[in-house]
Amino acid sequence: MSLLTNKKIIYTLSLGHFITDAYSGFLNPIMPFIAAKIGITMAAAAVLISLSNITSSLSQPFFGYFADKCKKRFFIFWGIIMASIFLSLLGIADNIYSLIIFMVFGHMGVAFFHPQATSMVSNYAEENKSSKDISIFIAAGTFGFALGPAVSSSVTQFFGLEKLPYVCFIGFITAFLILKNTEHIKKTEFKKTKISLIHTLHKIFGNKPVSVLVFASIVKSFVVSSFSIILPFYWKSINYPVSTIGVILLAFMLAGALGVIISPYIEKAVGIKNVFYISLISVTPLGIIFCSSGGRGIIGLAAFILTGFVSFLAVPVNMSLAQKLMPDFKSTISGFIGGFSWGVIGLILPIISLAAQSVGIMKILVILTFIPLIFSYFIKYLPEK
Repeated sequence: MSLLTNKKIIYTLSLGHFITDAYSGFLNPIMPFIAAKIGITMAAAAVLISLSNITSSLSQPFFGYFADKCKKRFFIFWGIIMASIFLSLLGIADNIYSLIIFMVFGHMGVAFFHPQATSMVSNYAEENKSSKDISIFIAAGTFGFALGPAVSSSVTQFFGLEKLPYVCFIGFITAFLILKNTEHIKKTEFKKTKISLIHTLHKIFGNKPVSVLVFASIVKSFVVSSFSIILPFYWKSINYPVSTIGVILLAFMLAGALGVIISPYIEKAVGIKNVFYISLISVTPLGIIFCSSGGRGIIGLAAFILTGFVSFLAVPVNMSLAQKLMPDFKSTISGFIGGFSWGVIGLILPIISLAAQSVGIMKILVILTFIPLIFSYFIKYLPEK
């Protein structure tokens, strides 16, 4: 297949990643307002967000395993369709039960899309340039996730929550565009594995460097979730309007997307391990500066935005290295690196939210910013090249 065709596939899948993650970013800035509408507390809202994270994230390795076996476009197409429909319906949820249904099925669509799409990007990437092509794909998703809060918060402020379902048509257009531009992809172009799921998991977690990469992605997700999910409640408590909260989260994620884009160049300059060290260790001082400022002002918001930048800095290197270490399980390992980590955080987020409600959001965030610093010790187990 020609280089031009391969690039077309990568860019088309990156567009799909942008749109899918835009829908997945809808919830955070509008959740305090949905919670007020249906009458639930911050802790209850955090439980529901955790439920959606668990649905989307913990299931990704399993969808990735089946994607490694069948290699059809089923997961990519229906992933976008489900995400666009159900996550757009969040605005009309009028009770906790409908909210749960929309969240679960919407994020299930997100889980469908990611492992198979990431694996396909890796397969069609140029030799020795996989980190760069993967960074394009991941950056597109990060830009989408950054745009999602701005879209949902703007629609909410200017038109009302009930108008949010109208944006689902964008996902439909994207899904059918991907079908058209990848119609030549055949099942036989990929290696089909007959290895059992249990054996696959044993191979992945029996590899120490890969285990470190999985836990590094969990730590990154821990930082991003703690900042982007809990802080909207704090900003609402000090009377920030929903549009302002959306813009702040947009800046945070755009900084993360910038980190993803320049990651391959930093890797080339300083090496794989140093990218991880920079990404992990920098979170602690930035988090302290942000919390010391009270989460506001130029210095505080600058520290918050820079935290987004450094948190995403190692993401493409992480994904590319994991796929190279596990070439026969690319979709499955993509599910662990890109999805499973968010699900693990979803399990503990309610505990963090309860603690934040009891002792204060800023005090909890200061403590959490030391976790990446502590974990940086284990980066020594990664390969030098």
